[in-house]
Amino acid sequence: MKYSLILLAATLLFVSCQKDLSLENAQPVTPEPPVVPPPPPPPPVEVSRKYQLTAFYSDIPIDFVESDDVVKSETDLWSYVNEYLKDDIDEFSNDTNELLVHQGDIKIPGNDSAVLHKTYFLGTDEHGPYLRFLGPEYEVLRYRLLEMTDDHIIIYLPWKHNSTVYSRFDRVK
Repeated sequence: MKYSLILLAATLLFVSCQKDLSLENAQPVTPEPPVVPPPPPPPPVEVSRKYQLTAFYSDIPIDFVESDDVVKSETDLWSYVNEYLKDDIDEFSNDTNELLVHQGDIKIPGNDSAVLHKTYFLGTDEHGPYLRFLGPEYEVLRYRLLEMTDDHIIIYLPWKHNSTVYSRFDRVK
């Protein structure tokens, strides 16, 4: 046991010793600067946004066509939208007030142009935000603006008998 204690002490002493290295002729090592990747390119700026009419409805049940003999009481008014409007894509320019109406397969009678060049305008008055946009014959109308998000636009007009009619346009990617 005496030998094993001496052997353990000698081993510990031997292991704890380290060789001292001289740095007399050594050159200082300069660390390489870290490689920084270039910043990603900025996302492309949207020049325009495209929307398509997807809904036409009323806030309360109404008889939308009062000039006929049929009396209805409905809120879903999609069946009253002209067919040539349903396949249009409306492209709003972000930097100008230009509105390009890309007519689909069904075109407004009397105008076979693939693209109609119109204008729009966003503004605010004493009643809140509004959108000067196109009516059912592509005439300029002043709508109230309910919502305008990245995904959709909802505009409305006060209608007869204290009702309001809404048009919803969903974004086309």
